[in-house]
Amino acid sequence: KKPIRYDFLDFSTLATRGYFCRQEVRLNRRLTHDLYLGVARITEQKKRLAVNGRGRVVEYAVLMREMPQDRMMNRLLAAGQVGGKEIKDLVRILTPFYRNAQTGGAVNQDGRVAVIRKNTEENFIETRPFVGKLISPADYQSVWRYTRRFIDQNHPLFEARIADNRIRDGHGDLHSGNICLEPEIQIYDCLEFNHRFRYSDVACDLAFLAMDLDFHGYSVLSRLLVREYVRLAQDPEAKRLMNFYKCYRACVRAKVHSFASAAGEIPPKERRDHRRQARRYFQLALTYARADRPLPLIVFFGLMGTGKTTLAQALSRKTGWKVISTDRVRKQRARLKPTDRQREPFGQGIYSRDQSEKTYRAMRQEAERLLKQGHPVILDGSYKEQQERGSLLELARNLGADLRFVECRAPVSLIRQRLEARRQDPRAVSDGRWELFRAQRADFDPTGDIIPQYGFRIRMDQAPEELVRKILTRIKG
Repeated sequence: KKPIRYDFLDFSTLATRGYFCRQEVRLNRRLTHDLYLGVARITEQKKRLAVNGRGRVVEYAVLMREMPQDRMMNRLLAAGQVGGKEIKDLVRILTPFYRNAQTGGAVNQDGRVAVIRKNTEENFIETRPFVGKLISPADYQSVWRYTRRFIDQNHPLFEARIADNRIRDGHGDLHSGNICLEPEIQIYDCLEFNHRFRYSDVACDLAFLAMDLDFHGYSVLSRLLVREYVRLAQDPEAKRLMNFYKCYRACVRAKVHSFASAAGEIPPKERRDHRRQARRYFQLALTYARADRPLPLIVFFGLMGTGKTTLAQALSRKTGWKVISTDRVRKQRARLKPTDRQREPFGQGIYSRDQSEKTYRAMRQEAERLLKQGHPVILDGSYKEQQERGSLLELARNLGADLRFVECRAPVSLIRQRLEARRQDPRAVSDGRWELFRAQRADFDPTGDIIPQYGFRIRMDQAPEELVRKILTRIKG
């Protein structure tokens, strides 16, 4: 080991190099057979070096048996000589390895959302200098947004993985270049120098190899790898996480090649090769980000008369997504026709606090039903209370939906004009009236709890078609 020191690695002293040589042997023997022979002492006596001699120790080295290079998995993949049998054999080795690997305590700490977020954010921060060179700004933002959104919306899933003992002391560098398919499979060269890179969800560890297979053009084998693991380990939740972790692993590889592409000590030809590889890994990460788009859950909310319903219907016509409206659900629950007018004072009758809570609960339940069936959902209502909005955040996190709040705003003069016109329209469903407007505005909770983190504001004094175009651009971005 070289006498070097970085933020993530410390081989600066002879003692630490000796320690990590011993760690390398101990940890790698978990997935190998008679490959790691031990740690050798490099000694010096009378200015002559010897292996395991009697002089003073000047260095340590890991002693290994040489493996047949023609049986390395990456070479066999390039030659088209890896099939389903080899993948299944790998899974039969990895599944009990993960089951028996260390868990709990310090290991579980690295499965926390805060650590996962730190690891992913670190990738994006460190690759920022290469934006515009190896990945376009738009593609970079797409991958970053996907990663952040997945973490934000899956807190319960990540926490459940800890509770289910799925955070383990794994391999950390599980790709085809570290696997030899000699008659007996050897999985070697794990990351001994920093437990942070080994302590992770087993899905994250396995995702490295799944991503590597995708990278080499073997997506069928990648899917088989995941499917067989899920079956043997009885770990169906790993499948929900796989695309996210494959994206993360592709970003890590892109980062490594990006750094190498800018290293002055590397020959120009090799730097060009690293640039090509970095671009390929960035594009693979983008593919994962685009493939794993969660179902949209769009919430048009705001004061009465801002045009929420008109915009919700316009978006529904454009996309075919189902609209659930408070006006209709409220009257349906009261066994009224949609156009039956109610003239109660603000907060009375079917608009009382109790009835409103039941209306919003019914809307949430219907949205949950549709999302579970695979349908995007548009919600249309005032959602004036933070509690109502918070329940939708919880729903989106539980189901992994792409929640976007769209706060509809309009000049007061336009709102009054719309409310007066609605009063004269016998087909109108909403009971919103100008004399209720000020009371609702005074009762409306601030929206800083969700804007801009979970949505955006939009001015409603534009044509619905133009607003729909802008909204879809924001959502798809």
